[in-house]
Amino acid sequence: MAKTRISPRVMNNVVIFAMLFMILLFNLDAFLPEPAVPQSRPLVGPDDYLLKVEQTPYSLERAGQSWRQTQLNTALSVTPDMQLAAWQQGQLAPTDSVPADVAAAQPYVAVVWLAGNSQGQVFAFYPGDARTFVKTQSQWFTLKDASLPTLLPWNEYN
Repeated sequence: MAKTRISPRVMNNVVIFAMLFMILLFNLDAFLPEPAVPQSRPLVGPDDYLLKVEQTPYSLERAGQSWRQTQLNTALSVTPDMQLAAWQQGQLAPTDSVPADVAAAQPYVAVVWLAGNSQGQVFAFYPGDARTFVKTQSQWFTLKDASLPTLLPWNEYN
């Protein structure tokens, strides 16, 4: 039987095509279309280190290893730990339409301060009949997995 030999030129071509295939395989996600609708995202990311939630004149702030609510005249039914958990569990779902009466209403504005950020993230909450709308970074969302009375317990909501 005769032994078949692969010429160096053929072997070079095989190596080149194998490398091109590997490059394509590792960069496949760059060739796929991005989803047109933004995905849901958390109010506070799981890796974010929350320092303070402000809504003038009230705030939820870190006090050592625990949390405290400041500027309160009366005790709230929502504890600082419940309020913190609501901020960590809350999700923002993108929305396409916001009712005109909701967008024209006066929002409840809160500023969230995270470690490592020199500026706070501003959230404008617009309570609606069936759901709460949130505007942040010029985008509209609906609030999921949290309620406005738990996030900002010191306000009276209609």
